[in-house]
Amino acid sequence: MFIHQLLFMGLLVLSVVASVAPIVIRGNKFFNSSDGSQFFIKGVAYQRNRREGEVYDVTLGPRYIDSLAEPSLCLRDLEYLKELGVNTVRVYQIDPDQSHDVCMNAFANSGIYVLADLGEPEQSINRDDPHWDLDLYERFTSVVDAMSSYPNVLGFYIGNEVITSPLNSNSAPFVKAAVRDIKRYVRNMGYRGIPIGYSSNDDTATRLELANYFVCDEYNGTDSAVDFYSLNMFEWCGYSSFATSGYKERTIEFAQLPVPVFFSEFGCNTVSPRPFTEMESLYGPSMLKVWSGGIVYEFFQNENKYGLVEETSPGVLRKLDDYRIVQLRFMESRPVGVQKSWNTESRRGQVKCPVVSSTWNALLILPKFPLLEVCECLDASLSCILTPYVRIHETDLLYEVCLVTDCLKIIGNGSQGKYGVFSVCGIKQRISYALNKHWVQNDRNPNACNFGSRAVLITNKEDASVDSTFTADGKNCRDILGKCLDSMQKPTVVVPLSTSQVSVALTGIKFVQSRSKGGSMRVTHLGVAAIGVLVLSSIYLAT
Repeated sequence: MFIHQLLFMGLLVLSVVASVAPIVIRGNKFFNSSDGSQFFIKGVAYQRNRREGEVYDVTLGPRYIDSLAEPSLCLRDLEYLKELGVNTVRVYQIDPDQSHDVCMNAFANSGIYVLADLGEPEQSINRDDPHWDLDLYERFTSVVDAMSSYPNVLGFYIGNEVITSPLNSNSAPFVKAAVRDIKRYVRNMGYRGIPIGYSSNDDTATRLELANYFVCDEYNGTDSAVDFYSLNMFEWCGYSSFATSGYKERTIEFAQLPVPVFFSEFGCNTVSPRPFTEMESLYGPSMLKVWSGGIVYEFFQNENKYGLVEETSPGVLRKLDDYRIVQLRFMESRPVGVQKSWNTESRRGQVKCPVVSSTWNALLILPKFPLLEVCECLDASLSCILTPYVRIHETDLLYEVCLVTDCLKIIGNGSQGKYGVFSVCGIKQRISYALNKHWVQNDRNPNACNFGSRAVLITNKEDASVDSTFTADGKNCRDILGKCLDSMQKPTVVVPLSTSQVSVALTGIKFVQSRSKGGSMRVTHLGVAAIGVLVLSSIYLAT
């Protein structure tokens, strides 16, 4: 019976042009572009994970599940989402190679908007080793291409909890550069101006600096400023209150933000079932002038026990107690907003960018746009490269090579505002640059191009081969690489590291405390490789 319904619904969805009106921003609020009414997010995090012990072929697709590309899943889920009373879902992983027409149109016809993260687990800005490079740019723009035609795309997330403490606040310039470049891409492609935003954790030390950094536009213009800002907020646990939970303080702090703010995740689970008493305040007079609603964490039950439904078998859902409570809370929530024509105030210029301090370590000098032609020409100039088709821990190899090689040109340092000319290239290209540099520094000895069979010498290229190499648009690679080519082809003096510097680099294990979703503290391990590269970048940049 369900199969026939599914086929019918699929044909129906394909035959109907979604009539939902896009959501637009004016000042610090969302509005329906058709009737001008204020839009409050009543959402749920909608990300299906693979089942424990599930066997799947990684060669046939990504490791994650994109439910919006699976009509057999999303159409069944949609009935539960409608009954829950949501108008928005947040989707953390999109497969840009799949069609989303059936699911997106079905959601649109049900009045449900989508907030989509541009990254995915293996392709996102990494706080431990931050880069804004060609690989990420191509991933992010591919998701934009796949989703921009749907009127019910509410916004794109450029990052989720990239900065979690003062120790990794140097990641912020890479996120801000991504905002800049994706906004320009959307405009250059002629797409609808879909808002770009950021989802932050609720870290006490960096909370305000982080928001101000991403919203301010006094140095890099509005292209690098987010259109909306959101918090993963788990301060209200059990039967707390607006005054005692921290919600009052957060409302005061974010009252002057010139863009829409909302909770990108909420729902502390130290009490079970969760009473969700915070929703009365979130959609009530205490908060609605500042906040634009929120997204309940999360739809599917996982190991962390935040789910509203449990998937007992593929596509078969069982409602949990939290589902019924959230359903009731959404039903009771009737926020009264303003009309778009009344909200003309813009406070963009009033937010000042934060300065470097004991809790904030990011300059406003941003990485450059990742130019494909630069990275293509870099590839053409290298003789010693990363061995193809070999599984390695890429960051560890980069760290190992950079211990004995000058990696200045492939390292970006957000705390110093210095970015190597090839730091925008993909991780494999950066590793190959370092391997080739090491080989050149060792008089082109074939034994210097090995690193445990992780490097291979493809040919003894001469400069002339670069002269005869052109990019797709006809530019000569020697002209593009310029002076960089000379330094790549000639040995350079590597500043020797002292014993203490090597010790710091090799044992650079740091731990960061950040608040977990249940209100407790969690400890996050920063990789040795990432710390080592950061240490080395500081050494090279200082010499």
